[in-house]
Amino acid sequence: MLTLYDFNWKLTKGVNWHPHVAKILPQLQGSRVQNHWIEYPEIEGIAKGLGVKPTGVKSNGDPEYTLPMLVDDSTGVALADHALQAAFRDAFYPKLGAYVPFLVPTAVMVCNPPGEVYLRTKFEKKLGMKIEDFYPKDEARVVAWNKWKAEVGSVAAWFRKEDVWVMGDTPSFADFILAAFILSAKTLFGADSMEYKEILEINDGRWGRLAKNVEKYDPNIHTK
Repeated sequence: MLTLYDFNWKLTKGVNWHPHVAKILPQLQGSRVQNHWIEYPEIEGIAKGLGVKPTGVKSNGDPEYTLPMLVDDSTGVALADHALQAAFRDAFYPKLGAYVPFLVPTAVMVCNPPGEVYLRTKFEKKLGMKIEDFYPKDEARVVAWNKWKAEVGSVAAWFRKEDVWVMGDTPSFADFILAAFILSAKTLFGADSMEYKEILEINDGRWGRLAKNVEKYDPNIHTK
């Protein structure tokens, strides 16, 4: 049995919403997995208790602990995040900078009170503004969304036109990293939202096809 530590939230209980965890779910298909839902402020303490190593360093130099965390209950081995295809991950994540003004405020709002307080405090201190004011509005929203679409377009250029997956005909961890962020828009903004519908359609429908293709790897993922 594997125990997967995932982010709790205030909306649909027992359903993953966070792209950093969603990217590994297809790889666990066929395994016996039990989810353990935790709040943001609990991550560090639980990680230390499990003996999980930090995944990064905070701006003040302290170690940073993140989800997903996966524990093999039969062996006691515990891992944080997966080191699979780290090069692709490191190339893709900087592209998310243009998505942050949309993603972060929405994510804060869907967290349970402990997580909302934790994230609000963290980001408002860093941004110097209320999290609601960080979400672009009116003309600024159009500009910011077009910037995000341009970044997504640069990622689409990594594919050949005929490729179904990043590696061609074979799905890989890189595809699940991409799909997790595409489908997070459905979960966070809503299936009928402009954000999600437009992501599915841009780049000649590349991301809509990818989202559809990953469905069979995770019964909890549905694009419609």
